[in-house]
Amino acid sequence: MREYYDLLRSTSRTFAVGIEALPRGLRDSVTLAYLVLRVADYFEDSPTLAPSEKRRLLEGWARLLDGAERAEAGIEAAELARAVASADAALPDRRAALEAEGILAGLRAVPPVPQEIIRRHTAATTRGMAHWIGRGDDFPDEAALDAYMFEVAGRVGLLLTDLFLAHDPPLAAKREELEAVAVTFGLGLQTVNVIRGLHEDPHRGWTYVPRDVLGNAAEPRDLRHLSSAEKERILAFLVRKAARHVADGFQYCQALPRSARGIRIFCIVPALLASRTAEASLEDLEVFDTPVKVSRRDVRRIILETRLRFYSNRWLEGERERVLALAAHRGQAARPTPQAPPSR
Repeated sequence: MREYYDLLRSTSRTFAVGIEALPRGLRDSVTLAYLVLRVADYFEDSPTLAPSEKRRLLEGWARLLDGAERAEAGIEAAELARAVASADAALPDRRAALEAEGILAGLRAVPPVPQEIIRRHTAATTRGMAHWIGRGDDFPDEAALDAYMFEVAGRVGLLLTDLFLAHDPPLAAKREELEAVAVTFGLGLQTVNVIRGLHEDPHRGWTYVPRDVLGNAAEPRDLRHLSSAEKERILAFLVRKAARHVADGFQYCQALPRSARGIRIFCIVPALLASRTAEASLEDLEVFDTPVKVSRRDVRRIILETRLRFYSNRWLEGERERVLALAAHRGQAARPTPQAPPSR
């Protein structure tokens, strides 16, 4: 697995820290699942591939994940690599996409139960990406945005939950409690990604802001050209939305037994990073022009604090209340979390 861990670190050092806290067998499964999804992310996000080519590559990747032979899939992993080699070189997921053949080989070496979980969920996510590439970024309201986010992030929450349960069977007693917030936990992390991408999404020709939030600002599509008041309204919506869902993420972490140390650390770190990113974005209109980041010093502090306090549900409840305060910012009550699409 060493080469896959190295590939993981080259695509996301922060995420790698959380994965490395997991127990060995689970760590291997989550690493391969993450790399599989990074390949799909590359094809979805590439600014140089035409939409029709993105859909073809994503659908081919999904069929390979299903376990189809190359001829049945209508595409080979080597062909995926050739498409990557001729496409945009700047995206961090590119190295994973170039190693698609090797990632599939690693997936075939995963034990049968976690392998089936990874294949089923990642193929469904990849097909969801292909569907939305064809549909485009027409989100009339928050419910439509959530339908997109379910495909690219909510399903990941279900994937990870199933892997946790397969690795640690006693967690089955917590299945219902975990699944109740697994999807919205994923939606929270994805909403924070939308905030972080506000400065670069115009280059892709996409916007993840629903039309009913844009209001009269539906054009131009480049949000950087909007007035300060319009930007403030959009940012307030995204921060409140992220905060609502990340609060569910802390609830997910609290539901995990304290004995599951590595799994709790793995889940707490991204929840804290998302919370701090949303907090740092509040009323900071520069996020439309430059990326919002949690400083490396703060990342190190969050990781250290999590390792020391992972067992404390009282601490997690305090963090949950802190992020809920963002959801109620400017005196506006947080809207109820929308009903997630069916998970099965």
